[in-house]
Amino acid sequence: METDIKATNLALKYLCGETENVCRLCLSSTSSYAISTESVINLKKHFFEEAITYNDIFIELGIPLEEELPKVLCRGCAKSLVQGYTFHKLCQYSNERWTIALEHIENGFNETENLNPSAQSLYMIINKTENIVFTSRKKCNKNKKRNALNKIRKIFKNRENFNKFNLKNKNKYHGTDNYCCSQCGKTFISNYLLSKHLRYHAGRHACPKCAKVFPTEAKVKDHIDRIHQPKNIQCPQCGKFFSTKKILQFHEQLYHVPAQCALCSMEFPSKYALRVHMDKHEPNKCIRCKKVYLNRNTYRFHLKICGNQAEKEPRFYCDICGKGYVRKNGIRTHLKVCHGFGSVFSCSWCDKKFDAMSRLKNHTVKHTRERNFSCDICSGKFVTAAALVYHKRLHTGEKPFKCDMCDESFLSASRRMEHRMRKHFKPTKECKTCHMKFVMRHQLKKHEERHSNPHSKLYVPGAVWTA
Repeated sequence: METDIKATNLALKYLCGETENVCRLCLSSTSSYAISTESVINLKKHFFEEAITYNDIFIELGIPLEEELPKVLCRGCAKSLVQGYTFHKLCQYSNERWTIALEHIENGFNETENLNPSAQSLYMIINKTENIVFTSRKKCNKNKKRNALNKIRKIFKNRENFNKFNLKNKNKYHGTDNYCCSQCGKTFISNYLLSKHLRYHAGRHACPKCAKVFPTEAKVKDHIDRIHQPKNIQCPQCGKFFSTKKILQFHEQLYHVPAQCALCSMEFPSKYALRVHMDKHEPNKCIRCKKVYLNRNTYRFHLKICGNQAEKEPRFYCDICGKGYVRKNGIRTHLKVCHGFGSVFSCSWCDKKFDAMSRLKNHTVKHTRERNFSCDICSGKFVTAAALVYHKRLHTGEKPFKCDMCDESFLSASRRMEHRMRKHFKPTKECKTCHMKFVMRHQLKKHEERHSNPHSKLYVPGAVWTA
């Protein structure tokens, strides 16, 4: 009884945002020692070797991932979870080994159809280097031996039925998307995820301060706390402001708790940086077009549209100007930036508008030319992260963008596009002054500037060029 009361109090404190230190499984306090469910562990046994997160173990063992529940484990539960997963893998290994062994035995017994009634020894070739003789000292008649063979065949038949049942359940929970929503057509890998999705169709709870709708009142409350409540609580480490202590605690755990990669021992200043880094260990490769994506969200969006032309067509249209977008985020950004539906951030140099501060910062460096990105190979500094990525490819020799019209490869998609326009297509950008044609727009712009420059040989008085 006392244990139940203690667990209830901790659960209540977690739901109220007073603490995050509650174990996901046993509801005990993890204030002294907590293990994140996103942590990666290396498991090495004689029957399997794998690097896996605790969240992936939950999925493998059939434990649903609830977003509202704690994201940490106590030491005991983490150990028990690993032991349970190890036993689960041992059962799979045992199943595979028994299947192979019984198949070898069955192949041997298939040769005994014309069995001699007086035979007392069975000679089997197990492999090329080891021969084993199984000898029976008991005299057996032909009927007894046939009965033994029939029993073995019955065992194999039962095992085939078990394997079919096992495969059916594996596909049900870990295989293809077999559960389809009858209202929107979206598919899911389990009935649990489908049931969770159906909440969005069952009830619509609107935010009283904006037009967004949510499946539950709790989601509405979380939205109001994050978006509409005044942000008066400041993070002591980075200075950002938040509306509740719970959101601040989540922010601190995600961005200000150092983390280490269990695969390469590389250290990171935050769990968020570690999460981004982990995608690099297992690049997401499209099975259709063989493209590789480091960002998992970008990869998932690509899977929806790859090979499906209908998904590439705009589905979200602006009611004001009629412009169409493939993704909902695109129309949201358009409404904010172009039509004033929401707060935006403006560049102090060129008045260009952005819907997020991070995008404004990425744009501002084009004016300030601050070189905040350093190469860890040659210590060269660059203005943008993309420029650093392209520079590192010069060191590694990597050219991931291959031309689909020839065998050449390039460092970036823009260079591949320039190559295609130059080598495989005719120039289309025409100068209004001298009618000379160019492949790329920046080439035309540079050429037109020379018409307006009195010191250039191509200077033409009164020439007009595109800014």
